[in-house]
Amino acid sequence: MMSGVRELVGAEVLVIDKDPSVQKGMTQLLASASLHVTCVGSLDEAEEHMKRRFYCVVIVDLDTPRPGDGLDTTARIKELSPTSMVVMLTPRKSFDDAISSLRAGAVDLIWKAPESVKYLKDRVLEAAGRSVGKREVNSILIDVRDTYDEFLKAFMGAERRCVDLEDQLAGRDVDAALGTEIRVVVIDSDPGLANELASSAPSSFHFETLQTGGEALDRCSSGGFNIAMVASSLPDLPSSMVVRSIKTQVPEMMVLHYAPLGTGGKVEIVETTRNISVLDSFDEAAQLVARLDELAEAFRAKARERRYTQSFRERHYDFLRRFVELKMKIDRSLTGDNG
Repeated sequence: MMSGVRELVGAEVLVIDKDPSVQKGMTQLLASASLHVTCVGSLDEAEEHMKRRFYCVVIVDLDTPRPGDGLDTTARIKELSPTSMVVMLTPRKSFDDAISSLRAGAVDLIWKAPESVKYLKDRVLEAAGRSVGKREVNSILIDVRDTYDEFLKAFMGAERRCVDLEDQLAGRDVDAALGTEIRVVVIDSDPGLANELASSAPSSFHFETLQTGGEALDRCSSGGFNIAMVASSLPDLPSSMVVRSIKTQVPEMMVLHYAPLGTGGKVEIVETTRNISVLDSFDEAAQLVARLDELAEAFRAKARERRYTQSFRERHYDFLRRFVELKMKIDRSLTGDNG
């Protein structure tokens, strides 16, 4: 017990009560237990303090500033600082208040009376210990999660090198297996861009035009294309829907989204979590022709990465399953969701 008390020396406690006499009494009571006490009379003041430091325990008066307001205050405190323990004070004995305070996130509801002073002090010390312990556990869990992430990245990097060495030993040319021709479908009601690209692009590129989103979804789902270029304006479907559908149906295809030629809009590669800029201002087909070799290499790099990922999943399926399960458990522990 004494060891636990020593660990709490200097721990921060916040008191939210509009009564100055209660604030004074709390300061004297808890300071005698070597706790550092801060007293405020409103939730707004409490929030300002909580922005600057962590309070292991927050003591909330149920009737500050008005009767029953402590319930909303408690809920807000738990949003701001999930690992802080909230102890509620009440001037009356009420079963309904007790149930409501626990539902709001308080660990206890204590009656404001002289005979409750010792119990209050003990409960605050106990809550402070639980809060400090939970905060330390959370810190360890975060370190474990981050370390696991770093290990997975290093593990996958080693597997990539292993796959490359196996290909070299077997005499396999992965890029050659992808083929030398890059098939590009341009989805645009105006065939002008596709025609200009076809006339200027290297012979390794083959272009085809589809003028509606519906036609594009039918053709792309059957495969045969490496890159899809989707105009921002289509006659039948929103271009964003066409892009999402293609990426869902054919995840190995590279998808570009572009503004109509001559409008000065962007050309971007659309990825699952982000867009990668190809041209910030698209004014003429020659700009895109100059970047075709880069796009072809990006497509091949994406294909290689997909092959690495598939190989890793096949070799280490059980490890990945356990890894994901453990990550989910850690995340649930950190958020307090144990369902």
